[in-house]
Amino acid sequence: MARLFSLRAAAVISCVALPVALGAAFAQDSPLFSNREHRFSVIFPSAPKMRDIPFTTHRGETVSAKQFYVEDNASHYFVTVVHVPSGPATDDPLVEHAAEQLRKRGEILFQFKFNYDPGVPGRQLNIRETNGRQLRSSMYMWDHRLIIAEASAPMGSSEALQFEQSIGLLDAKGEDL
Repeated sequence: MARLFSLRAAAVISCVALPVALGAAFAQDSPLFSNREHRFSVIFPSAPKMRDIPFTTHRGETVSAKQFYVEDNASHYFVTVVHVPSGPATDDPLVEHAAEQLRKRGEILFQFKFNYDPGVPGRQLNIRETNGRQLRSSMYMWDHRLIIAEASAPMGSSEALQFEQSIGLLDAKGEDL
């Protein structure tokens, strides 16, 4: 009887331990890229590089922005983070300005203006670029940061859709808003 109990206990423990161990293994290989300092997460198709780029605001000021990117022959993925500490925490005209710059790249197939969360202005765009590629973009502003996700890829790319739709905003602790 004691041996039967030990076998049952071992079976129960292994049924609990296996999913926990697998969950830890999957968490380490997660495709979700998170950057706590710049307050975003997104699913890049591979590990991104980072560079500084200039960004012109709706007031004509040029500020430094961080851009995280993955580029290959077929597709380009960018997350641009514009930190504007001297402006309002959320600035809908700045979000609209960023959207307007992207609209110039081709024929607008879809656009949507909405809040990521109440008080967090955002836009989503789907554009047929003049080169025949598809631009998918989401942009949001929170905590003095304008975060712009852009994927330029062949029309109908599922990776571009996943990238654009996976953008998340993080608080100072690195947790989802």
